[in-house]
Amino acid sequence: MTRTRTLIAAAVIVAVAVVTSALASARDPSASLSDRTTAAPGAPNIVLILTDDMRADELRYLPQTRKLLVEEGVRFSNAISPHPMCCPARAELVSGQYGQNNGVKHNTGSWGGIKALNDVDGNVGWWLQVAGYQTSYHGKYLNGYENMRPRVEPRGWSIWDAQIRGIYSYLHARFADGDRVHGEYVTTTMTDRSGDAIDRFSDRSAPFFTVINHIAPHVTLSQPHLPRWEKKYGDVARDLRPPSFDAPSFNEGDVSDLPPGLQFRKANRTRIENLFRARVRSLRSVDDAVAALVEQLDDAGELDNTYLVFTSDNGYALGEHRVSGKNYLYDEILDVPLVIRGPGFEAGTVDETPVTLVDLVATFVDWAGAAPGHPIDGISIERLRDKRRAERDTILVQTGDTVADSTPGWDYRGVTTSRYLFGYRAGNPRNGILFDRQRDPWALTNRFRDPEYSVVREELARRTKILARCAGDDCNRVFGRLPPLDGN
Repeated sequence: MTRTRTLIAAAVIVAVAVVTSALASARDPSASLSDRTTAAPGAPNIVLILTDDMRADELRYLPQTRKLLVEEGVRFSNAISPHPMCCPARAELVSGQYGQNNGVKHNTGSWGGIKALNDVDGNVGWWLQVAGYQTSYHGKYLNGYENMRPRVEPRGWSIWDAQIRGIYSYLHARFADGDRVHGEYVTTTMTDRSGDAIDRFSDRSAPFFTVINHIAPHVTLSQPHLPRWEKKYGDVARDLRPPSFDAPSFNEGDVSDLPPGLQFRKANRTRIENLFRARVRSLRSVDDAVAALVEQLDDAGELDNTYLVFTSDNGYALGEHRVSGKNYLYDEILDVPLVIRGPGFEAGTVDETPVTLVDLVATFVDWAGAAPGHPIDGISIERLRDKRRAERDTILVQTGDTVADSTPGWDYRGVTTSRYLFGYRAGNPRNGILFDRQRDPWALTNRFRDPEYSVVREELARRTKILARCAGDDCNRVFGRLPPLDGN
């Protein structure tokens, strides 16, 4: 589709959205969230750039992103996806809630996918739109949205540009507005489509909130199940060694101390090597997309008043603990890249504050001066960075399952603190994981049954039980110091 056709289509969508929003406000109780129809003067723009399955340490392979965002903003070195899988993470990013509150616990199954999402009180796009923002959403939405019949457009998006076909193909795409793109690399397509929306928004006085979903470095669903890359990047990383090969946790020799469901066979080194290099190549196009976005915002005079947020829905293990994938409670999978460039974020800063994807929605609402339609489980990063008081010392982490049994939709539930990572299989608190980062930074020894850690384990289990049913502010607590170990 040409740029002219895109702008015309965007104008039609915006016009329809304005009328629809007005009608919805008249009949929808959630319209009372805010009486404002225009944003406050000088309200900032917000752009969320989301990759798919990107590790925190892969940020090093994006030179333009490092120059334009990391060197010009703040990199958060302790950012996590507390429910590290595509659909649950994306549900957190539209709802600002953990899975026990938004309903999404897995990609599929009785408790997974778009059908599980509880969005009766709207989403972050709706809340910002009510606050006077122009909003757009581009690319992958929650898993299963493409198969919905009828496919309902979520309210709150001035431009709804979700991808509904070819999501993992990298080359063929169909979008919610009926557009079809064949043979063009998907990152280029997403850059052009989101750029058209930003062009349209920049011509208006209202601020904008745009979400750009890049599929890289997710694998394709067909053989050889590797990310695809642009031809021009075919020689990139040809001789690059996967950093995971140098981790003591790579294909660790003894996993008998782990629960049965975590005792995997060793990962294939050749497969990991090929996967790693394909990931890096696919991410180079995302790097180009970031550069194009920054240039566009600068040319439009919007850059200085825009928050640019770069992150991923979850991390990914590349052979650590014999795992190649996600949806497990290991740091390599929980950790995600997070960089923010924008007003008040000092250039070239590294911030060690623990933050989560759930906190991002609270942050967007804070920046926009919006009112959420339900209690948000996270804390604005602006508050978290204020060191005058502690906001929390323990964060809920969890994974889902496709089976709706006595533990509906849950697999592992646990917590992470500055020192410990803890979790147990839902319904079986007598068997789980407990890693001591201070003594064992590579998580090679499971301390769950270690008598020396029994008091710590009991306290972490208590915190897990409390946070596993939390909502709103109750999800953010200062529990206090954990019991000491002998000699520590």
